[in-house]
Amino acid sequence: MLKCTFNILLMVIGLGVFSQPATPKAPKEPANYRPYELKVGINAIRTGRTFASDGLTTHEIEAALAMDRFILVVDYGLEERTRGDSFNYINKGSFYRVGFDRNFSKDKESGNALTLGLRYARASFEDQLSFTADQGFGEQTYVLENNDLNARWLEVAFGIRGRIVSNLYMGFTMRWQFSRKINGEGELKTYDIPGFGKTRRQNSTAFDYYLMWRMPFKN
Repeated sequence: MLKCTFNILLMVIGLGVFSQPATPKAPKEPANYRPYELKVGINAIRTGRTFASDGLTTHEIEAALAMDRFILVVDYGLEERTRGDSFNYINKGSFYRVGFDRNFSKDKESGNALTLGLRYARASFEDQLSFTADQGFGEQTYVLENNDLNARWLEVAFGIRGRIVSNLYMGFTMRWQFSRKINGEGELKTYDIPGFGKTRRQNSTAFDYYLMWRMPFKN
């Protein structure tokens, strides 16, 4: 009798526990796409190569506008390159990239970022090749040039940004550049594309290092 009463009591307690309403989950906070920070900076690798290399002048700036977990990124750069010993090849122009990153850092208020994104890139430039050759009638100088070149390509970009001190940040971006197209070539086949690299590669990779200043917004 005691055992039967005990079993009935356990059943009543069990039914009482399972009949309790489940605790509702806290509603997910809706995404807020109001911009909360802007980072502006320079590509330190390009600036360093300008001072360290002969025949190359290149600079690039980047602006990154953060909205919730997404970041709108715009790059703009200038490049002028000279090649050759027995010939003279000059390539100069500008380029830009625009696209979005997804920020996987959970602490977005710190300004630190771990990102993966996609870019559309485009370059406008001109090039010229001059050389001296003897075709049997004495030495003559030949000049070939393209005055209105443009190229476009896509990039997958992986990046990290971290605070150094105050609102000064540093970080790198690794790029896989693909789907390159060139328009405007004549008899001269261009050798370089500003922002992309050598044209002998249909796909390319790049590594860039940035120094940036953060400007947080009050929401």
